[in-house]
Amino acid sequence: MNHASSSPSNKVGYSWYVRIRAIIGSHAVILALLAGQFALVQLLTGPQYGDAPRNMHWGILTVENPAFLLGAPDTYERIKGFPPDPPSLAPLALYRFPQGGLHRWWGPVPPLVFALAWAMTHSYTALHLVVPLAGAGVVILTYWLAGLWLTRREALIAAAFLACFPLFRDYATVAYTEALSALALTAAVLVYVRGRTVATVILGSLAILMKLDLLLLYAGVAGIAAFWLMVGQRLHRDSAVPFSGTHTVAALIAPAIITSPWVWYHYLGQGERTPTGGLSLQQFSLVAPQMLELLFYIPWYGALLTLAVIGAVAAAGARSGRFPAGVLALLLAWLGLGVVVLLVYAATPGSGNSPRVVIPALPPLALLFAAGITRLTIPWRRRVAFYLITLFTVINLVAIGYHAVEGARLRGYAPVWQVLREQPRGYVLTEAYWHTILYARQPATWFEFDETFQRNIMENADHFARYLDRHPIRYVVLPAHSDALASPDVRAYLDQHATRIEAGEFVVYVVEG
Repeated sequence: MNHASSSPSNKVGYSWYVRIRAIIGSHAVILALLAGQFALVQLLTGPQYGDAPRNMHWGILTVENPAFLLGAPDTYERIKGFPPDPPSLAPLALYRFPQGGLHRWWGPVPPLVFALAWAMTHSYTALHLVVPLAGAGVVILTYWLAGLWLTRREALIAAAFLACFPLFRDYATVAYTEALSALALTAAVLVYVRGRTVATVILGSLAILMKLDLLLLYAGVAGIAAFWLMVGQRLHRDSAVPFSGTHTVAALIAPAIITSPWVWYHYLGQGERTPTGGLSLQQFSLVAPQMLELLFYIPWYGALLTLAVIGAVAAAGARSGRFPAGVLALLLAWLGLGVVVLLVYAATPGSGNSPRVVIPALPPLALLFAAGITRLTIPWRRRVAFYLITLFTVINLVAIGYHAVEGARLRGYAPVWQVLREQPRGYVLTEAYWHTILYARQPATWFEFDETFQRNIMENADHFARYLDRHPIRYVVLPAHSDALASPDVRAYLDQHATRIEAGEFVVYVVEG
């Protein structure tokens, strides 16, 4: 009887295959991939859109002029334009608003983080990576937080749910500050439930000084935990509360005392304003449906279905018994207050239509979801997993494609910024105003939120000439082969009265005089 035996080379090959498969499938590698995706996408595609360049600019401005944090105006921006002649050319008259400073909803920590990165490196790449690294930190902290009560597999599910949640993945890639807020708040909650009082006070204070909404989130979570402690003591259910009374009181009171000067003078304007300045039902009815769709970047009915699926699984997680009663109350308060912040933001005049303010409250949802999905029957677990994995994958791939397009558009401006960096200081008339301020370090102006004003100036040579003559605009940036931003007669005026500098796909006009 013959016995076949494998060759030594086959055994070695199989051994390496097993090792590689074990490495790829290990929790550490998967967690590293989930956490590192934000920096990888940023480095490969390079998008910075919306308020992202402004946020990084505020960091550099803090290095240049620390008084900016204390109310000094941003002398780089006049993005709503200068007063036209006649004033009727700008029907919204937004130019009357003074040069902006640090937004009243902002704390000092985000610009200080960007300032620290800039002061240490003077590298735009370092600035670009601040938020992706913060996003990575939130994913890792969520894994650690979940690991306090769930299995390692469930903790990894929580981290994956958060890392692949379309809203989080998108805003953890570009320089918006919600990932920084989520990092501070999640770290504060982690050390809080572990009973680290000093660390909780420090991180809780940092969370409150991130943005105004974190004041409600942290104070609300700590307050509800304190309330639950009192209830547990009265009912003699000490096991329901895993933290001591002294720790809970210190976590609530000490950060309030530390941050009270900033809350009073900046958030509340020395008592002269409320946090929101009043709510509007009309604003809510307009913005809320848009926020619903932007939560997953799909139509409202798909967003509602997805929320229903996630909500049902999270409800199962809340009923699973995996969390002590006090911890469950904390998680539900954290998530619930995040929804309250989102609803208030949607009703606040002047707010945008992005639901990104809910990002700091996504970690507790991830924990509840992870606890719940493993409680479902196998058929339902597979259905939910298939639906969410497919949906999130498609949405995220489309979003990354948008990042690539936006990054390519941004790189097209690089020659413009190189030209402007070599020129004397002067206002630049450009639609890419925040990018120009950030990368060229030149002041910039445009006609933000007033298209009529823009058309009246950029499509009429007489209005344009008078506008340039009366205001300190030294440079005008236009596409080299398109009349999209300026009419032919305006371009003809510039060709006659300004020096033309070719800058890749754009033209920089240096206005004489």
